[in-house]
Amino acid sequence: MSDVPHDYRDRLDLREQIVRIDRAIDEAAKFRAEAKKFNRDPWILVLAALIAALAALFARLPELLIALGVGH
Repeated sequence: MSDVPHDYRDRLDLREQIVRIDRAIDEAAKFRAEAKKFNRDPWILVLAALIAALAALFARLPELLIALGVGH
């Protein structure tokens, strides 16, 4: 026995399937463009991490100086 229903021709809408496939292709193209952008600029992530680490260090600088015995 086949799993294909006897009324498959009435259920099959080729236009709907083509639209669905076109949407999937468009979405994939968007994802590829985003991935390419991130692969092209990986140094920005490193720079952002360094800036965040420096900002955290400067925010805690008075506490760190006191802990080291340098501050008041």
